[in-house]
Amino acid sequence: MDKKNLILDALLELIKTDKGSTCTISDIAKQAGIAKGGIYYYFKSKEEIMDALVERSYGKVIEHCRNELEKHQLPVMEMMKLFFFSYYSSFVEPSLDKYLHHPQNAYSHQKSLTYLFTHLTPLITKIIEQGIKEKVFICPYPQETAEIILGEFCFVFDLGLFNWSKEDIEKKSAALSYFLENVLSAPKGSFAFIKHFTLINN
Repeated sequence: MDKKNLILDALLELIKTDKGSTCTISDIAKQAGIAKGGIYYYFKSKEEIMDALVERSYGKVIEHCRNELEKHQLPVMEMMKLFFFSYYSSFVEPSLDKYLHHPQNAYSHQKSLTYLFTHLTPLITKIIEQGIKEKVFICPYPQETAEIILGEFCFVFDLGLFNWSKEDIEKKSAALSYFLENVLSAPKGSFAFIKHFTLINN
């Protein structure tokens, strides 16, 4: 394993044992089994290590979604379902997710959401553009619509931020489905599957 990933693994291990917030560069170096100076060759601060860990972890989610979509050539609604399935079936270490939701780590959490938002938007945009070509969707703003979809899934449906009840999630899922059917001029009921993913995974 390269030393950079060794450092990231060390921070992740400290987070798993609830030492992420209090650990220092020296603690990370000790956990990694390397000299403190070896860390500074790759990172200037603990914050940079945290940023890199977030990018590595959420980068795997993005890569999983991208790979699944590239492997298949399906009608647009099947591609849309595949995206949501890929997104929700991706794994992020629970301890890291919990760590990012601590109030004192709000800035790192914001960065993680921004990273997901920025890199997943092109994937949904491409699906919407496919729907336009197939004449299933009518949408003059594919990218902006993709951003609205991700705003919901990266923020509104984040139960680490909001303590929604099952009824709340059902209503919000129904509202998002209704919105997408109308903004994309899609057949009624096209996005009913969203309720399944949001209820199962929240």
